Parts: sequence; C-alpha cells; structure tokens
Amino acid sequence: MSKPNAVAAEISVDAAREINRRDAALLKGLAAAGFALDNGPNCAGIFAKYLHRGGGYYIDVGASQLIADKKIKIKQGQEIERVNAHSLTFTDGSELEADEIVFATGYQNMRETARKIFGNELADRVNDVWGFDEEGEIRTMWRRTGHPGFWFFGGNLALCRFYSRLLALQIKGLELGLMKYDED
Repeated sequence: MSKPNAVAAEISVDAAREINRRDAALLKGLAAAGFALDNGPNCAGIFAKYLHRGGGYYIDVGASQLIADKKIKIKQGQEIERVNAHSLTFTDGSELEADEIVFATGYQNMRETARKIFGNELADRVNDVWGFDEEGEIRTMWRRTGHPGFWFFGGNLALCRFYSRLLALQIKGLELGLMKYDED
C-alpha cells in the first residue's frame, strides 16, 4: 500500500471514531440484540482488524438493522448442543427458534488450516499469518512462508489483485535465482 501500516492504523483510529459516531444508534441496537462489538486493535476499526487477523469482522450489507430490530436473531458465545427441527439448543440450556440457521464460525490462523490440510510437517515450517512482523509488514501473507514453494494468499479481491503481482515477482525472482527461500 502507499502508507506504512503503522501510519495507516493511526489514521484508521480517527476514521473508526467517526464511523462509530455516525452509526451510534445502530451500534446501540446491535449491542442490545446481543451482537458482540469491538473497535479492532487499538480502536483502529475494521482495516486494522483485517491486517491483524484477516477476518473477524462483519461488513453490513443490510442485515445490521434487521439484527438491531430483532428480526434476525443471534446468539454468540455459546456452543450448540443440538440442532432441532425449528430451533437450536445451546449448552447453557437455552433454545433459539429459527426458520434458517447461519453458522458464522469465524477465522483461524491460516497456518492451522494448512496443518489440517497438509499436516504438521508443513505447518511447523510456515510462519504465523496476519498481524505484523518486526518491520511492520503483514506476516507471511503474499510472501515467503518459511516452506519453499508454499504461499498464503488471502483477503478480498482488491487486495488479492494488488498483491498477486508482487507475489508473482517474488516467485519469478526465486525461479531465476535472484533470491532464495531462506533470505529476507
């Protein structure tokens, strides 16, 4: 991107504060409906959360007001014990009636997903994904992972389009011997 990540995160604090001010009534309704809210790392909002985790946020596409108005029911923080014909039973004994059930299960570190798919040998060699390294760059995403020939590529379409060229240049450099997997 055109700004160092630390600068972008600082700018995002003010932007997140303004968004929260404009959306105060909606946020109050969401909280009252049981929707867990947070302002991201250092109160820098969704952009910083994306760079730290690659997920863990919801971008409103129309459902937020329905949740705030309790037309869409939600429950967070409880494991599901049983799926019934028209409801869910939770481990705390509560039951939530539902016409439709959407499982929003969240995100794990991509390294752990790689472990499930490719096994411990590969996963133990790759670095953690998302968050920032000691230079303030996003860890392991769109760059060498610690395992030769294995790459993590994620995020929205705009970021993937931007970073695909940078990743292609790195791979080309490796293939031509201009850089090595174990060099920074």
